[in-house]
Amino acid sequence: MQIIVLDTNVLITGVQDESSYAFRIIDACIKKKVQAVFNRPLLKENKLKSRELIKERDYLRILEDFYKKAKSIPHRSRVKVVKWDEEDNKLVEAAIDGRAEFIVTEDNDLLFLGEYNKIKMVTPQEFWRHYQAASEDNGEWNDWMKGIMNDS
Repeated sequence: MQIIVLDTNVLITGVQDESSYAFRIIDACIKKKVQAVFNRPLLKENKLKSRELIKERDYLRILEDFYKKAKSIPHRSRVKVVKWDEEDNKLVEAAIDGRAEFIVTEDNDLLFLGEYNKIKMVTPQEFWRHYQAASEDNGEWNDWMKGIMNDS
């Protein structure tokens, strides 16, 4: 199972747009097809920002379900990889401590890094493409192909 860290911006925008790649990723985490990890500083930021920016209770419930399924990890690592926005370092620290393969973000400061310590910084769309390609059942792709094959 792939391990990821979701940036706060992805959680907040994704949970409010059910047609987005970010929403699909959140849903995959809830269904335990992808393992999301977070540390205490990241969870604190996520909850603070979500209460501030999300007014729909249904969306907040989805996030609560996400937090229940995601794995809380101890905050041990300290890095200063992102020098121009030091708050972003908590994502890298969570990824290191949680042994994540990806940080899924829309933050250009992180995306600019590209990769750090074998952790790839990717957009939700980039991660979803990777997930679909690596997935054994390829969910939507197989459903689409079955539809085409059955129509023939």
